[in-house]
Amino acid sequence: MKNNNDKTTKMLENSIKSLRENLDSLSMDKFVATTIETLMNIERNEYLEEIDNPKKDKGNGYYERAMKTLSSNSLMVHIPRTRAGLFSPATLELLKINREKVDEIALSLYKRGMTSQDIQSFLDEVFAGGMSPSKIANLVSVFGKFRIAWQNAKLEKYYQVVFGDVIFVTVKRGNEYTKEGVFIAYGVREDNRRELLVLELNPTESAQFWGELLRDLKEKRGVEEIGLFIADGINYLEDEVSKIYPNADFQKCVVHKMRNILTRTSPKDKAEVSIDLKHIFDNFDKDAKVETALNKVDLFLEKWKQKYPNFKNYLKYPITNYKHFKKIINN
Repeated sequence: MKNNNDKTTKMLENSIKSLRENLDSLSMDKFVATTIETLMNIERNEYLEEIDNPKKDKGNGYYERAMKTLSSNSLMVHIPRTRAGLFSPATLELLKINREKVDEIALSLYKRGMTSQDIQSFLDEVFAGGMSPSKIANLVSVFGKFRIAWQNAKLEKYYQVVFGDVIFVTVKRGNEYTKEGVFIAYGVREDNRRELLVLELNPTESAQFWGELLRDLKEKRGVEEIGLFIADGINYLEDEVSKIYPNADFQKCVVHKMRNILTRTSPKDKAEVSIDLKHIFDNFDKDAKVETALNKVDLFLEKWKQKYPNFKNYLKYPITNYKHFKKIINN
């Protein structure tokens, strides 16, 4: 039994490592895939514990399957298998559901305030008789350890950059479906590797909730300093960041700023406006000065003022909120 416990512990450690490090962008794809893979690994571990005889069957690595519903690029998911081929995870059926349902399943397992009983009731509904109550209870027990370990895992003391964003998805609360915000933050370490720090659901997007998450990072997870925090322009967010990380610079998200302007540009002008906007924020030279960058803004507004007089409203001062825009190399 000790050997099986060791295997479970090792599997959970690997899952947490994967959840933290396998993030290509501010996207939920890898997060959802890792969660699904973790559920399947828990299932295989329980199956092998029940057999408790390597001569009958034992673990035999993984095979890949494209989760086409999650990504236009077909995200590959690792399906655990056994030597005799007698094991098939019930969670595999989740891959046949549409994207929104898969997202809901993965995210619901991480909702704040979810008790073990809440999760068990949720999975009872998800599997709808496709898994025995005892197996679901074990799944909840082991996944609960993974969930707590992930949420409490100690992080780096310093991140040179932390990116924050909120993605709205449809999730079920009680008997109703509502749009809720998924708060995502990932940090760039000193070695330029990027890892997921936060993924939390909250009904609304607010600076106060970001403050709670940042306070958790500092007080519970060991993130003592942040060099630069990048996020969209939520009211009072900069104040929340400065309360908790007073030495951190704050930059509003350039991507969001450019996107907001381009949505108000006619299709025939979008390509040219996009090039001009990239030029405004392209201040990568070590000798670049704020005055030069501000002059680019003035030239841009002058060029387009006849066709788009409202552009000035989206590039109001202090435009220096964007002065830290720089290339981040991620390994």
